[in-house]
Amino acid sequence: MKPLKDKLIQARLSEDELADFEEVKREFGVAGNSKAMRQMIQDEKMLMKAKNDWHNDNRDAVTALVQQLNDQGRLPLVQALYGLTNTKSSSELSIVRDQYADIQQQLQAIMYTITKSGNNLNQIAHVLNAAKQQAEQEDDDLTDDDLWRWVAKQLVENSRVLVELQQEIINLKNDTGSSNQKAGGTVVSPGNSLMS
Repeated sequence: MKPLKDKLIQARLSEDELADFEEVKREFGVAGNSKAMRQMIQDEKMLMKAKNDWHNDNRDAVTALVQQLNDQGRLPLVQALYGLTNTKSSSELSIVRDQYADIQQQLQAIMYTITKSGNNLNQIAHVLNAAKQQAEQEDDDLTDDDLWRWVAKQLVENSRVLVELQQEIINLKNDTGSSNQKAGGTVVSPGNSLMS
């Protein structure tokens, strides 16, 4: 095994280059030079792989990478993947990021409504099971009018929640359809704006 010294990489940087390097370290959130260099190497390899995937028509891998980097807040790499060279590309990227954030918010609202509906149905099932057990213990039938009125009321409430859910899904479909028009009639995605 070679000594550790043989594996060291040294570089002389000008004042401006050192300032740039320090800025990159802050962006990465690391204190050590070695960690920053390793991350820079990984990022460069990732960009080269994405470029190769793109040229080999493996666009799904590139799209997944863009989403992953966007979720991590790595905007400079997302911009690099989009090959930003002019203001049109920059505005398209801005539209995509806004669409993505809006879709995320709408999906969260849909998930909340689904959870709410599921909780309502669980509550109804719990009450009915408890009433059934009580009726079996008392050798009685389930003819309590108050119980059935309550169940009917809860089912009506749950149907309102489901109508809400349906409306939120329609809104999501409409918003994603209308955002296509904002982007000049086509969907702005890695599939049509990335690394030409």
